[in-house]
Amino acid sequence: MPKYQSDVATGKKAVPQPFDASVLTVAVDLTLPSVALVANDLLELLDIPPNVQLVAVDVVAPQLDSNAAPALAFSLGVINAAGTDLATVYDTGLKPGSAAAGSVATANSAALAFANRDTVRKLGLKVTTAAATSATAGKQVLALVRMRY
Repeated sequence: MPKYQSDVATGKKAVPQPFDASVLTVAVDLTLPSVALVANDLLELLDIPPNVQLVAVDVVAPQLDSNAAPALAFSLGVINAAGTDLATVYDTGLKPGSAAAGSVATANSAALAFANRDTVRKLGLKVTTAAATSATAGKQVLALVRMRY
């Protein structure tokens, strides 16, 4: 199961950090690989610092599954220490890029907002269902991560 990392996750791009109760939106770009995503692939977005609360995550994508009945679906959560799976799942059934013109999938469950905030968390997406007709090769996915201190 491959893991693909954003430039934020690898440290190539810096991320502003929330410092008060106002909501900060961080844009995280991730370029998808040239091969089709398969079930259990991980997309590592960024580290959420201790004491920072997630408010919502919008995943914006161009068409990723060109089938008439798109199947590509993701779960959003915290990647485990080994980097092999989601240790905590905040939301599931997310289907960004399911329309010909692209689409947005929003994760805003209570689990996301009230999760443990004691340690750094690696936020990621896990492919739960592969695309019926993959159109992911080399495309950009944008995650708009909203968080507050």
